[in-house]
Amino acid sequence: MNREDWLKIQKELDRLYDLHESAASNPGKCREFNSQVSLLLEKLEEMDVSSVADRVMDILAGCSPKDFSPCDNRQNTKGSLERLKKQIEDKSKI
Repeated sequence: MNREDWLKIQKELDRLYDLHESAASNPGKCREFNSQVSLLLEKLEEMDVSSVADRVMDILAGCSPKDFSPCDNRQNTKGSLERLKKQIEDKSKI
């Protein structure tokens, strides 16, 4: 993968992070976040970036959207997103 590919992934993770943060005040956005992360996982698998795809699968495994109550795993998901963003940021500097 080249630097530009890593930057695209980084940009997508930034967008997903912002979406996840907005879901805290709008539980309906949890399902949208889950759906968008699934699409990212599909892209990563197509790009054959299995190490990153595995991390995204971990995020999905802990994500269980709820319509009328706060997410039980919100802080864990936030932390996972932050760690993954840092990992991709490091790769995009290469």
